[in-house]
Amino acid sequence: MPELPEVETVRRKLQEILPGKIIQSIEVFHDKSFRGLEKDLLGQEIKEVTRKAKVIRIHLPDNKNLLTHLKMTGQLIYVDEETRAGGGHPTADWVKDLPSSHTRITYQFADGSKLFFNDQRIFGWMKLLTDEEVLADFAKYGPDVNEDEATAEYLQEKFKNRRIPVKQAIMMNPIMAGLGNIYACDALNIAQLSPFRPAKSLSLEELERLMAASKQVIAEGLEYGGTTYDGKYVHVDGMSGSYQDIMRVYEKKGEECQQCGGEIVKEKIGGRGTYYCNQCQA
Repeated sequence: MPELPEVETVRRKLQEILPGKIIQSIEVFHDKSFRGLEKDLLGQEIKEVTRKAKVIRIHLPDNKNLLTHLKMTGQLIYVDEETRAGGGHPTADWVKDLPSSHTRITYQFADGSKLFFNDQRIFGWMKLLTDEEVLADFAKYGPDVNEDEATAEYLQEKFKNRRIPVKQAIMMNPIMAGLGNIYACDALNIAQLSPFRPAKSLSLEELERLMAASKQVIAEGLEYGGTTYDGKYVHVDGMSGSYQDIMRVYEKKGEECQQCGGEIVKEKIGGRGTYYCNQCQA
């Protein structure tokens, strides 16, 4: 699943391209993927592309917004005669002709360029909302991990009555948005904290280490353009990342911990594969 750095990388690329584009037509190939009235988008000029948590927000005039959640396998890919940019879940759709069998929505702009929303498993969505509806939707999220509001003191208050493992707690969007499985595992390793520790058991000093590590891995993820596992598509502009080259523990079972030299092991927490060092995170 694309995580915050991957989604932010897509947003940044689209922000360079989409403002000023006028939606000429929209074709929805799967009803589950689009929520709203297609006619309300026609003739609308894109003003800005922003993000909250893992949700991309395309700002339109007249109190309208087009929200996108990529979920597990979603992609947003812009194509014109010279450019192909965007990203999301890495598949052959990054390089093949579009629309493909995975294309759920196609937007055509007045200048002939197009934006494709692809989604293999059809868990993602695009929906048209008013500004007020967006604010209500975003209210369910805590601060993004890389925002100033996300502090050790903030987590201490949120964790004080929570017995669940800290790894689960830091991945809960209502507490703090944007820390997915890859980056949560790495942050806990850098902070040298057991992912199994009850959230309420962490001291303020431990939470300070955890927040610093969380902000570090997100900053690195953004610097490296996110994580891309399938190397077949890395040549496509704006779609590939290389955080996987510096990952500390994720998918490194049996390898040596960079922090202390211990062995990286894998167990499940909350149904998610969790990688950690059996020595410095014991």
